[in-house]
Amino acid sequence: MVANVEDYPKFINLISALRITKQINDTDFEAEAVIAYKMIRESFRSLVHINRETRFIRVTKAERGGAVKTLENTWTFHELSDGSTLVDFYVDVSLKAFPLNMLIREKMDRASDNIMSAFERRAAQVCKSVGSTDIDLAAERTRLRVG
Repeated sequence: MVANVEDYPKFINLISALRITKQINDTDFEAEAVIAYKMIRESFRSLVHINRETRFIRVTKAERGGAVKTLENTWTFHELSDGSTLVDFYVDVSLKAFPLNMLIREKMDRASDNIMSAFERRAAQVCKSVGSTDIDLAAERTRLRVG
């Protein structure tokens, strides 16, 4: 679901368009996203690397990144003992335009939470529910050696 980036505009409000612009190989591609927030509309390109064996996705700024100055976004998926998945999500982004960068810095934590919530809602729509509501996440994190 996370690797299917072209579906993002269907469930992430900030993304008005997203397309794969270059398939580099089986695990890497370049994508262009259009972000729209109120009166602001910017596009940027990113490189996406997917490692299905280690259940890891990394997104960085493409050479022609557009409005993005720096981008580091990672997704790590950990299988839990009940068959469900723990997702570690990290994002750090800065924009070239100083006013927009200040705006995004103020809103980044909330935007990250909103993006993760959008993915959770989408997962509930398209993925089969597995696992237990009473799983001990602290014990699972210790077992997996995840912080």
